[in-house]
Amino acid sequence: MLQKRVLVISSNYGMGHLIAAKSIKQLLEDENQVLLLDTVEDGTSAEKTLAKLHILVWRYIPALWRAIYHNSLSRRKMLKTFFKYTINKKLYENIRSFEPDVIISTNPYATTYGIKYKKEQPNTKLFVCITDFWVHPFWLYDEVDLYFLPSDYSLKFFDSTNYIVTGIPLRKGFWKEIDKERIRRKLDIRTDKLVVLMNLGANSILPMGDTIAYINKFRESLYFLIVVGKDKRRYNVLFDRLKRYKNLDFKLFSFVEDIHNLVFACDFCITKAGGVTVSELIYTKTPAIYYRSLPGQEEGNQEYIKESGLGLIAKKFEQLTSLTKLVIENPYILEFISNNLRNQRKGMDFFKIKDIVAEERLPDYESDFDLWYPGSGVLPV
Repeated sequence: MLQKRVLVISSNYGMGHLIAAKSIKQLLEDENQVLLLDTVEDGTSAEKTLAKLHILVWRYIPALWRAIYHNSLSRRKMLKTFFKYTINKKLYENIRSFEPDVIISTNPYATTYGIKYKKEQPNTKLFVCITDFWVHPFWLYDEVDLYFLPSDYSLKFFDSTNYIVTGIPLRKGFWKEIDKERIRRKLDIRTDKLVVLMNLGANSILPMGDTIAYINKFRESLYFLIVVGKDKRRYNVLFDRLKRYKNLDFKLFSFVEDIHNLVFACDFCITKAGGVTVSELIYTKTPAIYYRSLPGQEEGNQEYIKESGLGLIAKKFEQLTSLTKLVIENPYILEFISNNLRNQRKGMDFFKIKDIVAEERLPDYESDFDLWYPGSGVLPV
């Protein structure tokens, strides 16, 4: 089988898009020549500034992001047309030099690069991996050959026929299950308490005050694995505060590449409902309390979680503490959620992406029925 030249392109407006792109690269790079590009990190200073502005809006003015996300302007074709004219010429020349056979995008803006190249080279296949369960219209372009959907739930918001349900691709560390006791020994976690992973987000979105108050309230009952994110100042503030407490068992981390180890080690998580995070917890069958998720896409993901019984949702700090107390006193709740997660995992098979890239064709739904399970809606080509 001939090796393919695969361009995986993303835009780091939130780590989820880039993590999905890196996961696809890991999935394909043993059998293909894969180039990963990020329109932010590989782009201009203006694009980097815009990405930082996104983070500031998410952290400090979430209501503004809700308004932008749900505004009718963001659903109109003219906005997508505008973005087609903001392409970075230097970055696009790198794509032309690579001459990809297949382009896979994990971000709506990044998709415009694939569309431009496909106009020049019509035989190039353009695939889009959607990284949230609630599909915003901004993802949808007529030029896309095939969409990789996170779940059957996403079909509520997706009216095209060129799709296949694969689940959101995950990094290699998640592909094989790790025994909980073995990884706890490796991480030197010695406790009879429930172990909670508090993932404050890659950019430390969750409030520091809530984090400290929560840890103080449950320090007698829980063992804490705390991932602060990239903000060094917030890491230092939290560490200085926590080391004052007695009877507190915790491990504090900044940004963690091997987050799978912590997920496999914990009994439950406290996190936001980012699409990649939700997928990681489904795949590892790890219950979670989703707290203060961002407006827009993460609120949409929470609707999927609620409908499928995949976790508990807290919008206020009092709800977070009440639900935690409920879990501590009734640990069977975690097993109930794990069973629901196990059922949802059956629909996740992102390894199918390897077959699609290898064949360099769209699946024929009828002749490939055994390969593309009934969740697929791809029509014959």
